[in-house]
Amino acid sequence: MKKNFTYLKICLLLLVCTAVPIGTQAQVTVTGAAATAKMAHMTLAEGITHKQTLLLELVTKAGLMPLLSHSDPYTFFAPSEAALAAYKDASPEDLRAFLGQHLVASSITSEDLKDGTDIKNINGNNLRIYRKKGAILVDGVKLLESDQLYTNGVWHQLNGALQPPRPKL
Repeated sequence: MKKNFTYLKICLLLLVCTAVPIGTQAQVTVTGAAATAKMAHMTLAEGITHKQTLLLELVTKAGLMPLLSHSDPYTFFAPSEAALAAYKDASPEDLRAFLGQHLVASSITSEDLKDGTDIKNINGNNLRIYRKKGAILVDGVKLLESDQLYTNGVWHQLNGALQPPRPKL
């Protein structure tokens, strides 16, 4: 009887020890899912209001908030804060051209960004996708964060800015 009781205590101890890490992992997963679900109930325009103040100011000045508030899907390759600072005093037309380089009229996740493919931005220019050593580059600019999902699209944060193509001579 004593042997069975000892066996039961060992089993109970093993069960408790393995349950703690599982519970912690489940909590992390649920927390991450809740954060994604919260963003998935906002449009890209609403998401911008919760991100960078300068980006909100420039997108508004460029007249792109209605576009990003609409239900049509868009992917926004958001320029870095430093790149945005260079456009602080730009005209609405120049801002629209600059930010248009970063918008694609479809919902594209990082899984869709295949090496060597081209995607067309709303300005009509192609953006080349590269995958190098686990990193994703869009026209040579590295993605820092990816796949922030919204009701009308996807947000990817760049480590710089996309430039318009150079005129062909």
